[in-house]
Amino acid sequence: MSTDQSSWPSLAEDHILLKFHARLPKIIEEAGHSDIWGVKLSTAEPPEFSTLIILQKYLRSTSNDLEKSVVNLTKTLKWRKEFGLDKKKEQGTEEEEDFGPDFDGLGYVTKVGKDNGRDDIVTWNVYGAVKDLKKPFGDLQRFLRWRIGLMEKAISYLHLEKATIPIHDSSSTATETNNIDIYKIDQIHLYGGVSFLRMDPLVKSASKATIEIFQNHYPELLLRKFFVQVPLIMSWMFTAISLFVSVETSKKFQVISYPTNLAKELGNPNDIPKELGGNGPDLKMLQQRLEGKI
Repeated sequence: MSTDQSSWPSLAEDHILLKFHARLPKIIEEAGHSDIWGVKLSTAEPPEFSTLIILQKYLRSTSNDLEKSVVNLTKTLKWRKEFGLDKKKEQGTEEEEDFGPDFDGLGYVTKVGKDNGRDDIVTWNVYGAVKDLKKPFGDLQRFLRWRIGLMEKAISYLHLEKATIPIHDSSSTATETNNIDIYKIDQIHLYGGVSFLRMDPLVKSASKATIEIFQNHYPELLLRKFFVQVPLIMSWMFTAISLFVSVETSKKFQVISYPTNLAKELGNPNDIPKELGGNGPDLKMLQQRLEGKI
């Protein structure tokens, strides 16, 4: 991990970020765990850059409420330990869990180039690929392991453990330029071929559980969420979904009825499939490109 803080803004001794860092030993001791999003939280002085990145995200998610941030991070570390998310890393094995054909074609992770020279990491959920709802959604815990695994894979491409660009204060005095957090992910849900007449109870249960976990344990990681191929008449449903998330999260939601309009919102058309308005190959090949397999 990098301990070079040359690009991090100067912090006063009583800065809330340093106060949060001072609480880390007790947080880690209580949780019995210190790994999160590819970063092993460090109590070393001076604070490690990657550790400050994680702490700043938690502070932003609570509008700089230190006590809430401490509670939330503790809960997340406990949850990660109980869920076994970091076991493979701790054991030195990084192989992805194989969920079998029930999840084939249901989710992908790709990157989309931006005009600023950076890449946005994107997760794709292809709900139209589901032919038998009982297969991916019938076992809720199995589905959650798969969906969380997709999110963890996407986060790994943010390379938080090697971060060198800071996340500045989200205070009212921060300027728009230095307030940007580049460590976020676009989420895209494709609904082509999905019936909107009635939400299946299995899907409803899986969606509710996923939203709760992401809200509680993945703060400040969502850049934008697109609901694509949604019939115009059903747009109200996604307005209803926004009632179950925070106001800040709901502001990031965007419904797109015509799939070819998606490319206009994302970036480099060569990183977006043709059927979604781009010039690129299908999602499977785009993921293989990100993985360095082609």
